[in-house]
Amino acid sequence: MRHRLAAPLALAAAVGGFALVFALTGSLLWSPLLAAATGLGLYLMLDDRTAVRARQDDYADEARDRVDEALRVLRGIERLTRDVRQPEARRALEDACRYVPELFDRVGDRSPDSLYSTAARMGGHLRSLDGAVRQYLDIQRQPVLYHDPERLRRDGEQAFRRFADFALESVRLVNQGDIAQYTANLDTVAPPTMPELGR
Repeated sequence: MRHRLAAPLALAAAVGGFALVFALTGSLLWSPLLAAATGLGLYLMLDDRTAVRARQDDYADEARDRVDEALRVLRGIERLTRDVRQPEARRALEDACRYVPELFDRVGDRSPDSLYSTAARMGGHLRSLDGAVRQYLDIQRQPVLYHDPERLRRDGEQAFRRFADFALESVRLVNQGDIAQYTANLDTVAPPTMPELGR
């Protein structure tokens, strides 16, 4: 957390150092030099991360931003879902809205290095889903404006279910590694047969 404060505090220290040295000496040579040294020294004291750690932190921040962006789109879809009248379509959208955050949580816990790409891909799918739900609701509200509105609604409902199934399958894929570990733990916790002592 300190590294987030490093740049603004270093800048403030540099400005303050410049003003103080200039007020005391009136020198335009020493004031910027001492201000730069003060700012750089404070920055290095506050941000003591290695270059590798700084890159990891930057990646984690960018991944979190992608996740937040995808979740904003998802919250918009959740609001739109309330207006969907067809129960199966609404249920599919509700399922999708439940599985996607679970996917992000599990990927973040088990494979944080792939969170950015997962959130970016899922964000693209969610933007498409958002557009489809909006169009579906317009067809639902004003069917007379569309040729074959029943078919269009059915196509939308099938697409919602396919997306929900896709989100669920993505969560299951993340869980596969956990299941392998779970099975290994079961084998070590309870061996298949107890060895007989004294033989």
